[in-house]
Amino acid sequence: MTQTLPCSVQVDWKTTTGASRTTLTTHLWTAPPLRRDSPIHDKAFDALRSLDADLVRFLPWFSHPRLAVAELTPPTESETSWNFDLLDPIVEDFVAAAGGRPIVANFATIPAWMFRTPETVAVSADPNEIHWDYEQGTELRDPTLNEIADYFYRVASWYIVGGFTDELGRRHESGHRYRFAYWEVLCEPDLGHRISPELYTRLYDAIVERLRPLDPEMKFIGLSLSHVHHDPEYFWHFLDAANHRAGIPIDAFSYHFYAAPEIVNPFSAEGNAPYSSWRDIFFAQADGFIEQVRYIESLRRRLAPDTRTFINELGTFPADVMNPEPEIPDEYWALSAAVQSYLWARLVGIGIDLVGIAEFMDYPGMIPGTTLLDWETGTPNLRYRALALLLEHFGPGDQSVTTVTGMPGMPDSRVHAQGFHTVSGERKILLVNKTADPITVAISGDTPDIGHLAQIGAATTDAPSTATLSESSFALDGFATAIVTY
Repeated sequence: MTQTLPCSVQVDWKTTTGASRTTLTTHLWTAPPLRRDSPIHDKAFDALRSLDADLVRFLPWFSHPRLAVAELTPPTESETSWNFDLLDPIVEDFVAAAGGRPIVANFATIPAWMFRTPETVAVSADPNEIHWDYEQGTELRDPTLNEIADYFYRVASWYIVGGFTDELGRRHESGHRYRFAYWEVLCEPDLGHRISPELYTRLYDAIVERLRPLDPEMKFIGLSLSHVHHDPEYFWHFLDAANHRAGIPIDAFSYHFYAAPEIVNPFSAEGNAPYSSWRDIFFAQADGFIEQVRYIESLRRRLAPDTRTFINELGTFPADVMNPEPEIPDEYWALSAAVQSYLWARLVGIGIDLVGIAEFMDYPGMIPGTTLLDWETGTPNLRYRALALLLEHFGPGDQSVTTVTGMPGMPDSRVHAQGFHTVSGERKILLVNKTADPITVAISGDTPDIGHLAQIGAATTDAPSTATLSESSFALDGFATAIVTY
């Protein structure tokens, strides 16, 4: 039932508050359901192609080392283990689905043998097996960093310039000549190997110095910090040019955010926070994250004003985040979609350069609550639908205008609203219902009489629902991401 009290939204179309500089996108890691022998392979890549998103990020991830690491064992005096047979098909399909749009490469995983460990890190012969323990060790085998820089140079050479010469002087030819708009150096180095800000900065410099000659137009992204602990020292140290080698660019830096309920047992629903509390937790954490972003942006403006900010993983976790048989309520997907749409709108207002909705493909045992596709059918879910809706209606260059909800000085926290003059010349209002219940909104301001409403929410089963509006009041679905176009 629609809530009794409507939400008032006032839009001042004459007063602009800023211009969007935000690229909205997603990222795709080397998930086994994206392999060519998967029954959902074709449908998944068709969904990626349909997004028409710029700067989609490709991320071979350590959890599946046979799909992510091109040299699984160290070279000997007579042989090397270089092998791209499993990685290449996913890269090729990803590049094809991008359709010539700019893309981001992050071949993130450092081979485990490059770290000192008590025993050799075992890797299953099954490429689909999950290896949460692959990232072991904190001390590098080669403290000069040349070994790691050489590894990434050879991986990049394989994809950018058609091949490389290995440690034994043997040539490996790929035939690939891909262009990457950005190369991101490692992913979440603050986890796993617990790489310090000082060591990470040295690694970044060493890798960038080796890769730059391969494509002088390719730019670089640093940090890629996890959501677990945004240690300010990473930003202070990395963004200070004085801590880098002369001439090394800091084109962009990145970090991540996932809202999550209280997690006691990641492998089961038992003992975790009930779903009834997730909505409040998610939006409270989202607001807390926005304050973190403002702080981080203040550091960037002072230390590296020309460096771009990429928040390239953004999503939510259900409580049983690694459960091989997850218990995810149906309503979760609309809630998660509303959180990501709300955060995107807030980050546009702050001036963030890129927002990446995580993750394109996940499945039980591999953080299933972040997926944009159904892992069994490949069908886009509500998180995908909300992302696609925003991509269809908004983009860089749109002018935001003064928009408020509720009464002066007392905003209505149930709905987030933001009006835009879009590059296409239309007036649009983004509305996010932050509650599970349908709610009536009443638009006021110099707004045309006829509008068009498109929304996805708790009542959506497939494509967004649409309606022609002839009145200023209308209903939003529970957890709706809605756009009104005039």
